[in-house]
Amino acid sequence: MSTAAQITDVTRTCQNDISTAALVGALEAAWSAIRAQHTEVPAAVLVVGSGSPTKVNQGMKWGHFAALRWQAGEQQLPEILISGEGLSREPEAVFTTLLHEATHALADVRGIQDTSRQGRWHNKKFATLAAELGLSTTKDDKLGYSPCTLTDLTRARYKATITGLAVALRFYRHPEPTGEGKQRTNNNNGVSCECECPRKLRISTTAFEEGPIVCALCSAAFLPEDIDRDTYEHPTFATGTPAGDDDQADDDSEDPMVFYDPTGERYGLPTYPFKFAPDGLLTRRQLRTRNLRPGGQDPAAQIMWRRGKRVAYLFRLDLAMPKRTATPAQLAAIDKALNARRTCSDCGQVQPYYIPRRTGSCLDCNPEVTR
Repeated sequence: MSTAAQITDVTRTCQNDISTAALVGALEAAWSAIRAQHTEVPAAVLVVGSGSPTKVNQGMKWGHFAALRWQAGEQQLPEILISGEGLSREPEAVFTTLLHEATHALADVRGIQDTSRQGRWHNKKFATLAAELGLSTTKDDKLGYSPCTLTDLTRARYKATITGLAVALRFYRHPEPTGEGKQRTNNNNGVSCECECPRKLRISTTAFEEGPIVCALCSAAFLPEDIDRDTYEHPTFATGTPAGDDDQADDDSEDPMVFYDPTGERYGLPTYPFKFAPDGLLTRRQLRTRNLRPGGQDPAAQIMWRRGKRVAYLFRLDLAMPKRTATPAQLAAIDKALNARRTCSDCGQVQPYYIPRRTGSCLDCNPEVTR
């Protein structure tokens, strides 16, 4: 008997009933579904192309975002590329790539620089926007916060869209052969470094260990690609962050990303820094502004800030219930209680203010008492 996985593999590689139009149509439908949830994400031209690396030491590209690549009448549109090689993955992974590129598109619309190192390094601003679109990010030493996964809420929200992708993902592209390449056993040119511009230079290992060289244009240090710029420290250079960049250390002398724990492995409950909570999770106060209440559900996540001294619990919006409406009898009881608090025990007059509890008398009966 064939398993479900075997049936899926046969469907993916089957050469019958292949439709390029259906594939592109499913990708465009997925992009439209994202835009329906996040109206700031712009319209784009979706293309399927090669994602194979051109060098041995490069990784496979699953997708990319490029601003203003297409002209449609008077309008310029960005390009979203989905690699043909990436179509061999599960439908959820392909949709995650679309949502990843939608994050770049949102950053472009808002004028936010969310990457550096020629688009390879994804900074904390990208992580913030990704959380807004329903992605959980993890930090990679070479790519920053580029690795993304769908949250449970996002997975449920786009369930029908992902199912539509699964129907269209019937074929994929084979990777280009890159060859073994020429491997040098001795590098006489030292280390290759780049700044945030990015400009590149090569210096000897001894010269680099003495202290990094700083770019006069962006005020960032020239560092090798395999060094995490956010955590790099040197006795002669405390940080590699460019002057004026918002990614500098916080005034609270802590990195807010220490509270980024979407799996709850560290804090026992999915935890996010202030303003990093994904869409679909709200605090009690935010629910009240929508005339909603948690409705008995347990907290789904939490926000932590100010060195962990401040915590706000988050509840799922889709499980929230309407606020209860007070009955006429309850409103009458409340009005009676408030009226009693404004009635003077000495003169029996109802005042427009609450009677001081320490005297039980109004200000007319006790003029020496001030409010």
